[in-house]
Order: sequence, then structure tokens, then C-alpha cells
Amino acid sequence: MRELSAVEARVLAVLVEKAATVPDTYPLSLNALVAGCNQKTARQPVMELAEAEVLVALDELKRLSLVVEVSGSRVVRFEHNMGRVLGLPSQSVALLAVLMLRGPQTAAELRLNAERLHRFADISSVEGFLDELATKAPPRVQKLARAPGEREARWAQLLGGGSTGPAEPPAPAPWQAPAEAAAPQPMPAGGLRFVLPEGARRVHELVMPLRWGDMDAMGHINNTLYFRYMEVCRLDWVFSVGVDPKLSTAGPVVINAFCNFLRQLEFPGDIRVTMSVANPGRSSFDTFHTIERVDEPGVVYAEGGARTVWTDYAARRSAPMPDWFRARLTE
Repeated sequence: MRELSAVEARVLAVLVEKAATVPDTYPLSLNALVAGCNQKTARQPVMELAEAEVLVALDELKRLSLVVEVSGSRVVRFEHNMGRVLGLPSQSVALLAVLMLRGPQTAAELRLNAERLHRFADISSVEGFLDELATKAPPRVQKLARAPGEREARWAQLLGGGSTGPAEPPAPAPWQAPAEAAAPQPMPAGGLRFVLPEGARRVHELVMPLRWGDMDAMGHINNTLYFRYMEVCRLDWVFSVGVDPKLSTAGPVVINAFCNFLRQLEFPGDIRVTMSVANPGRSSFDTFHTIERVDEPGVVYAEGGARTVWTDYAARRSAPMPDWFRARLTE
């Protein structure tokens, strides 16, 4: 996809914003769209676009399939198609829209300014989606070098329509152990990126019901339950391959875990949790999971994983995995 002009970026971002903030009047009429583009608040820079300029931008965005013209009423209306065309979740679309509307911002500023489009749990979740956008091909955002006096680096979108600035210099390459003592490939952590390593094997899937008591005050399945779903799937596989269910002497212990919440699960229904394994080492291995609704096959609601270490419970320390269990990871 080519780089967008400043007017095209403004039009697209306004459609994303208004879809979340004024759903009763969305899709937008041309008049409402022009007013949103020329809005004096929450805009950097402020623009004074004529109707003709917005129409030209709409025609170009329709050619790119980023905007769809909606018929069915006497007034022509427009809606964005950004998430589907770029293959992005709603959280990433919200961040890109705010960056196009307000220019480069820190992760903390983005969390605050994007609240009406998507409520991020914390700054680390914003950074996780930014890191994912930065590693796409082509990258959709860029982390800028910190200017003198700034405490945090800012992020800029790369779809077009504005200047970015110098990128943050790449981090030095991490130290690596010698080949003969190389540790297994680390699993995604700070960036919360879900990337199946080469050689990952799907070993298990489990269907389980969504329960009424799992919902929070907003009517959605509570985020903590996603980790439980992954844990239940992981343990179901562990016990199925022969690990003592009593876990009396030794067994697998999770030392870290992550989850990307892509969509909101709602009661009622059943979910399917899949599990893949990768990176078996002397005592550790990684698990990766996806969570889908059974009635929406192929639509991923959450993805995540964990680093698991075989542990001697009496000694309270890691221990070499038994050969029979390692065979289950690699067979």
C-alpha cells in the first residue's frame, strides 16, 4: 500500500475515531466527516479542509479499499475498512488513528488519548501493540529517538500524512551463550508478541464452556480467566502424556506467561483452546495457545503462552526433564 497524504490520513483517522465515539451517527455523512477533519480539539495539526478536498481523499481511500461508501439512505455515508485491509486488531487500529490525529506521542499519552476508542489496561499493553506494529512488514509505527529533555520516547505512525523524525537507535545485540551451552530460544516477553518459533508443534486442543460466573461487571469474560483457560489446556495435555496428576515429586512449573486480549469473550458459548510446544531445553520448554469460540472457527479471541520449567518440588529447583517427557515434546 502506498503512503497516504496528509488529507487522506486525516479522513481515515476521523472515520476510525467517530466509529467509536459517535456510533449512533456512524457511518458518517460528508458534512459530518468534514466537520470532524476540521475539528479544533484533539487534532495536530488543525486543518481547514474544503469539502472538495475531502471528496478527493475519499475517492483515493476507496481505491485502496480503506473506506467504503454505504448506500441505503438519501445521504451518502462513509465507513472505514482499515482493520480488515491492514490485517490489524481493533487495538492497533485505535492507536494508529490517534497517532494520525495527534502526531507522535509517548505510550502513556497514547493510552490516555485512545481511551474513547479502546480502553487499554495499562501502558505495557499499549507498548505491546506498538511493538507488534513496529515489527510488521512493512512497519506501521516507529519509535523515535528521545529529544533532549524528554523522559520517554515518542511513537509515530508510518501510514503517511506527517513527519516522523529520527528513529530510536537499535538496541545492542544481546549476549549469547556459546554454542555448546546455548539456552533455548527465549519466548516473547516485553513486547508480548505472539510468534510461533520454527519447529513448534501443535499437540493438544480442549473445548470448555464459558460460565455465567466468569463475567465481570462489563458483561465480558474477566481477563484473568484467559490465563486459567490456557492453564487448564496445558495441564490437560501434561496429565494425558503421563505426568503424575498428584505432582508429588516433580513436574512442570510456569515461570512466566503472557496473553494478548484481541477480542472480548461473552457468555454463553464454548471455547476451543489450542496448545503448541517449542524450544525444549535441559529443563524448560515453551507453550503457545490460541483461544477461539467454537461457533466462530478461525476467529482468534486471545493468544498467549508460557515458559515452563521441570521442577524438583522437594529441592525447590529446576531439574532435567525425564527422557520420556522430552520425547513427548519432540516426537
